[in-house]
Amino acid sequence: MNYDKIDKSAIKSWIIGRTVISVIFIALYVLCVNLFLMPRIEDMKVLKCGLNLLTAIIIFVSILDSFIWPFLEYKQWKYGIFEDKIELIEGIIIRKRTIIPVSRIQNLKIEQGPIERMCKIASVNIITAGGTHKIPAIAVEDAEKVANNLKNVIELGDKIG
Repeated sequence: MNYDKIDKSAIKSWIIGRTVISVIFIALYVLCVNLFLMPRIEDMKVLKCGLNLLTAIIIFVSILDSFIWPFLEYKQWKYGIFEDKIELIEGIIIRKRTIIPVSRIQNLKIEQGPIERMCKIASVNIITAGGTHKIPAIAVEDAEKVANNLKNVIELGDKIG
């Protein structure tokens, strides 16, 4: 079976998006801790040390999530579109393989957020009765091709069935 990789621009897109979210979260966290908690616990050195340790852990995890995880995630993500099914393979620690029968597809959507537009990539959302599945971060032209190919396969299946 032949699987395709998602676009390499996914890494850049994930780094930008996760960094923005991390900066906002850390800024709010630090602001709340310094405005509301630290003034009330001036005398409690153990609690202050605990909060400082928690802050360091949050920053460390945010750095991992923003700058290391996207490279690992990119290496693991692949998808295959076959006559009768679509397979999505993802996951770093826990590998997840999703098989979507083409006959179960109800709707297709191509989605692009502002960061994805900047990176010239898009996601194809595959909607079935069981939920929505996503092929993330593929080149816009490829997303259009994938959606059109799946639409043609679905229409062909409807004519046969």
